[in-house]
Order: sequence, then C-alpha cells, then structure tokens
Amino acid sequence: MKHNFEKTLLFSFPIYKIRIDPNSYDKEKILSDIKYNKSLKTSRNPVPIGEPAKRADTHHSYNQYDDQFISINYDKLNTTYVETYDEFFNNILYTEDIAAQTIYKYRFKIVNYSAMTEGQSLSRHEHHDCDFSTIHYLNFKHDHTPTTFYNPSSYSLFLRKLQPDLSKILADHADNSYFWDYYLFPVEEDDMVIFPASLKHEVYPQGPIKEPRITLSSNIEILCEDRKTL
Repeated sequence: MKHNFEKTLLFSFPIYKIRIDPNSYDKEKILSDIKYNKSLKTSRNPVPIGEPAKRADTHHSYNQYDDQFISINYDKLNTTYVETYDEFFNNILYTEDIAAQTIYKYRFKIVNYSAMTEGQSLSRHEHHDCDFSTIHYLNFKHDHTPTTFYNPSSYSLFLRKLQPDLSKILADHADNSYFWDYYLFPVEEDDMVIFPASLKHEVYPQGPIKEPRITLSSNIEILCEDRKTL
C-alpha cells in the first residue's frame, strides 16, 4: 500500500532559486565592464566586512564610487529584476490577506558586484536594513566556489552529539540542512537566489580558475502603509 506523505519544512530558512534569462538584458556589456574594472585593480574596496571582521579579499563595488572605474549601467537589468520580484511577491511568497487594512510594496537596489579570481573570498556576513537579499550568478563556471550559507540555529551541534547514527545516514541534501552547521548551495550560471537578509553566508577562497567568478547582490525592502492613513 502506497502512502502519500506531505512534507512541511518547519522552522527552516527558505531560499528561492530562479533562472534570469541572459537575453533579457545586456549581460555581456555588464560582464565586460566589470572585467575591465577588475583589470585595473584586482582587489577593490578592501574594507573590513563579515565576522570576524577582516578585509574583503575580492574586487567589489560596495559603497565605493571612484572615477577610475567604469560605473556599471544596470538600467535594463533592473527592468528584468522588477518582473522577477513582482512574480515573487505576487505569486510565490506566502503573505497575509491584509488588503482591506494594509497595502505593501517593495523597493530594491543592486548594492554590489563582486569579481573573484584565484585565492579571493568573502567572509561570513549578513545584509542589514532590508528584508530579502539576492545573489545573481552572472559568470559562474564549474570550477567556481559556491556560496556557503550558515545554519542560524545552534542545535545542529547538539543533534550530531545526541544522534551520531542519524548523521551517518543523512544525505547531503538541502532538506537535511537543519542537521549541519553550513551548506554549500548548488547553483548554475544565470541563477538567482532570494533569501532572508539575516541569513549569514560567505564565499570560500577560489581555487585555480580560468575566469573570474562574478555575481551581483541586491537588497529588497518591504514597505507597508495603513489604508486608514491614506
């Protein structure tokens, strides 16, 4: 007799993955400009970031504006992002039926690009002052290091101590990630992941790679308004 099991991922942090059509915006132009900037200076904006605080060993644009580098034009990509985020908030994310009392909207900003070559990395960190964050993998090959996400719950250590036999049989699968301290999230080029901004993540050092690992990061903020005040 076959039984139908219904699974609920209780108390988990959701990560949503979607493919961004590379033909919907000027991908090659953005990549070309980022690669040019990196050719000027392999490590850019080495400010302390993450925990423990250390200098970010990558070429990235976070909070730095310098005439030496090309300013990346994201206008066409922003249009693609709007379509993606509209779909996410209208059809994917579970939200309360609060239309009678409250209306909500969102705003987003591309806050950073990161270009890494051999030996470069980004230390563990989370994103502040927003609700969701995204990572868009513009140039991501098989030899690039994926993003590592960290378990926000401390019980994973106790589970392995209390249930060592269970740890031996659980597969390396995202559904079992509650049991581990961290998880290397699998992605491919042109994927985007959307995740709660408080979820800590980092990028381990790149090994010998032929092309730079290039990603874009965005922050999304939810804005609610009480209809009674409008």
